[in-house]
Amino acid sequence: MKNIINVLATGGTHLGDLCFWSLSEASISRTELEQKWANTSLANSLLPEPPTVTKAFKLAVRETQVGLNDTLIRPVVDDEASIIFAVVHEKKHDEGFLEYTQEAKVVLDLLHGTVRTDEPSHALVQAVQVRFLELKNTHTPDDIRRTMTRTLQSFQAVLLRENGGVWWVPAPYAASLRKLQACIESIGSSKVYLLPVHDSADAHRTLRDAATKSLESELAALKQEVESFVAKPPERTSTLVRRFDAFDELRSRAELYRDILSVQAKDLDSTLTQLAVSIESLLSSKPSA
Repeated sequence: MKNIINVLATGGTHLGDLCFWSLSEASISRTELEQKWANTSLANSLLPEPPTVTKAFKLAVRETQVGLNDTLIRPVVDDEASIIFAVVHEKKHDEGFLEYTQEAKVVLDLLHGTVRTDEPSHALVQAVQVRFLELKNTHTPDDIRRTMTRTLQSFQAVLLRENGGVWWVPAPYAASLRKLQACIESIGSSKVYLLPVHDSADAHRTLRDAATKSLESELAALKQEVESFVAKPPERTSTLVRRFDAFDELRSRAELYRDILSVQAKDLDSTLTQLAVSIESLLSSKPSA
């Protein structure tokens, strides 16, 4: 790894960093995550939503039923008062039919945030209860992964592989990226790898192509979305108004990439202007409140 860093870090202006990571033992309590995050000086809005008893209960059930053969954990009730799952044994008969026997039910009381059951000695029920207690105030590795992705996107990063895994983060965000690295690496045994990339013909060409593709892909998605709005206008005005923020964010990214990599996304400015006109037309056609 050090040899790669040394090669990438020689010569030319710092264009940014390649970033990828490995999460290990990355479950963490909400309180601890907030404490670690405070050291990054990044917005709290980038953090995952706080854990809820509903999410914890459903995840506990989902994890418990993995690998079961003849036993099912099936949803029964999901309303404002409670969520109920039934533990059901499935028996296959040679005559070609299935027989189901309910062995227990496990209930999340949404008013009090507690779990109860009619069969407290049932092994699967006990497994659900134990995992629920572990999860109700805890963020999972998936939460941390989503936080990483959301934060890198706020850094105007470019995903270099369609299947994920490797990002390029522009140089203006180098300091914030390293604060993020320190935060994530303090969670369990997780690692965040940063490879500085300095200007060279190959690096410039590769990053320019990736940045151009990213901009044009996002522009195409916005264009398709606006066309769907024109065909069937959304009921909420706020849905339309938020598109202006998306247009501004894309323009900002385009300017950043243009300054660093001389990227010129084809027809970006004119297309965004046309899309903005379409949104304004839809807004003006809506009746006044």
